[in-house]
Amino acid sequence: MKFWKSLSILIEDTLPEWRDKFLSYKDLKKQLKLIYPKDGDKPPSKRLKSENPSADCSDCNGSGGGDVTKEVIDFVRILEDEMEKLNSFIVEKEEDSVIKWKELQDRAAEAKDSKDELMRVGREIVDLHGEMILLENYSALNYTGIGEDSEEVRQEKRSSTSSAFHSKGHAAAFLHDSCA
Repeated sequence: MKFWKSLSILIEDTLPEWRDKFLSYKDLKKQLKLIYPKDGDKPPSKRLKSENPSADCSDCNGSGGGDVTKEVIDFVRILEDEMEKLNSFIVEKEEDSVIKWKELQDRAAEAKDSKDELMRVGREIVDLHGEMILLENYSALNYTGIGEDSEEVRQEKRSSTSSAFHSKGHAAAFLHDSCA
């Protein structure tokens, strides 16, 4: 089964409020198809030189020259936007979980003489654990999506895009086992 199909199924099955927080795999894939067309056409050769170092992707080709195609610049911009979306969501959920965990610890300490209250707190701890597992799976799934695009870039052997892709992708917090 293709990755996008698997991702679509998992997005539909997950928590409704998380659906728009997943990697926009289709957008990245569309941009890659503009960079590396499959129909035998040559990739666009129009080069741009930008005044904005982050927009011109001066680290993309390792030479610092800043000469890259508009399609590569757009790809890196989309990738950066997606990484920011993913990282923000992970950080927000982790912060919420830490706060909830502290509240549950406090409630458990206060309810040590009430079996019913301890049972309620215990169920909420199990729910929190389940949410953390979902968050870990979310992170892994999005990492896989970026890996799928990374593999395509590698297969095309386009060093400028590949370098941009890896430097942006591996700097992301959500890729560094943030849920462990």
